[in-house]
Amino acid sequence: MDYPRTSGYESAAHISLPELVYQRLHAAILNGVYKPGERLRQEELARRLGVSRAPLREAMPRLEAEGIVVQLPRRGYAVVSLEPAEIREIFDLRILIEVKAVSIATAVRTAADVRQLRKILSEMRALDVADADQRTRWFTLNSEFHESLLIPSQRRHFLRAIASLRTAVESYIRVEIALTGNVDASNDEHEQLVDAFEAGDVETVARITREHIEHTADRLLKGLQRGRI
Repeated sequence: MDYPRTSGYESAAHISLPELVYQRLHAAILNGVYKPGERLRQEELARRLGVSRAPLREAMPRLEAEGIVVQLPRRGYAVVSLEPAEIREIFDLRILIEVKAVSIATAVRTAADVRQLRKILSEMRALDVADADQRTRWFTLNSEFHESLLIPSQRRHFLRAIASLRTAVESYIRVEIALTGNVDASNDEHEQLVDAFEAGDVETVARITREHIEHTADRLLKGLQRGRI
């Protein structure tokens, strides 16, 4: 199986080999090339990436720090596997932090912030997620959308915590969407978010954000319960 594209980052000039290896492994895990609980054998990874084990030894601790791989005693690394209760806990934490951050952002948003969100959403709606490359692009834009929605809050520690929580469940979300091919509900909720954000309606933005996170958690946990993820 080929590694997924990494949104153009790997084509940046002067990128180091350890950074390139990190980016490609990060994208591969989030896009389901390696499944939750799967062991990551460095010999195989090095062969598939066409590198020595040295850049892998630099990349793996970064992935562990982000919470998407775990080190096994004397057995290398494996992709993190979460129990349903842990997934629910992560989404509950996201609600607590994201609702606060987006409320602050809505109160201070600018016209430029709104234009950026509408630009991202327009591109998301134009994609056909039945195509693997376009689906990967949708996921990238989805992350950009939520980041752009929160950046006006200027709450640096909030944003760091939210990014960590999102990364912890991102691979599960991507598998669920890849199976169902349904992003219409998410796109519609994004549209509602932008409308309320533009109007400066803090209460509505907070409510839709909470519902958006809850809906994502419910779809994911139902997929796990049915054994589809």
